[in-house]
Amino acid sequence: MLINVKISEDKMSASVILEETSDNEKVNQKDIMDALKENGVVFGIDTDVINRICENPEFNVPIKVAFGKPAGIGLDGSIEFVDFEKGVENKSDKVDFREFPTHRRIIVKKGQKIASIFPPTKGEDGINVLGEPVLGKNGKEIELKLGKNVEKIDDEIYAKVDGILKVDNDTNFIDVEETLEIDGNVDYSVGNIDFPGTVIVKGDVKSGFVVRAKGDIEVGGLIEAATVISLEGNITATGIKGREKGIVKCKGTLKIKFAENATIEAGVVVFNEQLSNCKVKARKSITSENGKGVIVGGDYVAEFEIVVEEAGSEIATPTHLEVGILPELIEERNLLKTQIMLDKQNAEKLLQILKQYKILKEKGVKIPEDKKKLFLKTSNTLMVIKEQLEKNTKRFHEIEEKINKTKVNARIVIKRIVHPGVEVSIQGIKYYINKGMPKVILKLSEGKVVVGGYSE
Repeated sequence: MLINVKISEDKMSASVILEETSDNEKVNQKDIMDALKENGVVFGIDTDVINRICENPEFNVPIKVAFGKPAGIGLDGSIEFVDFEKGVENKSDKVDFREFPTHRRIIVKKGQKIASIFPPTKGEDGINVLGEPVLGKNGKEIELKLGKNVEKIDDEIYAKVDGILKVDNDTNFIDVEETLEIDGNVDYSVGNIDFPGTVIVKGDVKSGFVVRAKGDIEVGGLIEAATVISLEGNITATGIKGREKGIVKCKGTLKIKFAENATIEAGVVVFNEQLSNCKVKARKSITSENGKGVIVGGDYVAEFEIVVEEAGSEIATPTHLEVGILPELIEERNLLKTQIMLDKQNAEKLLQILKQYKILKEKGVKIPEDKKKLFLKTSNTLMVIKEQLEKNTKRFHEIEEKINKTKVNARIVIKRIVHPGVEVSIQGIKYYINKGMPKVILKLSEGKVVVGGYSE
């Protein structure tokens, strides 16, 4: 009986082949084990198979009797996003890269951690039938494409700017975009927007909604009775239909075709057609360009100049135009004036109470303890009011002095016609338009508002 041993090319299995040399030959386990040992097979020997061969031998066919242990394959590399609702990695319910919710607006801040990268792991080592180790295989590296606004530090990804997180699941691309684009309207399907970059709305901002951005805001349609605020940038829109509820504010320039019944604050206001029944405050100027350029109804305040084609209307719609003083100073002065008046009234009332207490004390009237506490509280309140009154009065005089010293070449230019009903104020000096006047420039001279002619 010949016992041949055949080892597979990868050394992960070994077979025996029996050859009968004479009749009625027997084979036993020891013979097979010796043959295997002679050929170096020392691992994964299946004695149950060998026993079956011994009991029912088959000749001239390979029978596998030893099996190696295959090497393991490690886990592929992966990325785990921060749970942006909790601000930590979601260990219990991982956000898989391929299932990243791209439909959600996820806003991140500069320096904020976005995700952690987990490298592939190495599979467990195996062993072949010769007892030789078979090294485990590594999992696949995750292929990521990082945009210019994200960075990888060690095995973590961080935002380099404030913006909206964008993830392309097809290309494994991660970036933080500084511009948020809304394809349609800002309405119930979108919700309010509070974004640290630039916002582009291709439709309208519907009534009751809020768009707030650190950078520029561009509205392709109308701003309705909504609130739109740019903290550091400019705002452009087709127009504003405020319905006395619309509020539009920006640090830079507001550019619109028209505005109706809206509250507006900006560095510069530029319009084409008409501003009607609005409350406008501009830190620099209000100007019209390339259009109808009409201001009618409402209050319009700018520090330097108001330049329009037409002011007021033929039916003498009340329209207030004011230049020469910063709108913020006017507002603060008015608030202080009101507060000082209230403080003086309250102080006088408290003084009367304390006078009554003094009279009672001088007469020797026994005053109950609760009344004494009331008078003490009144005295303390009066001290607080006096301190506040002194502080506010000082600030009020500082503003008045600043206004008086302001030497701004402030002017109001009406290129076509100013109608009766328009009230002009330049550095606090008022002037009323009683009859229509064409092409005028209004300036301050020697403490009076003077009217001069305007020419192109």
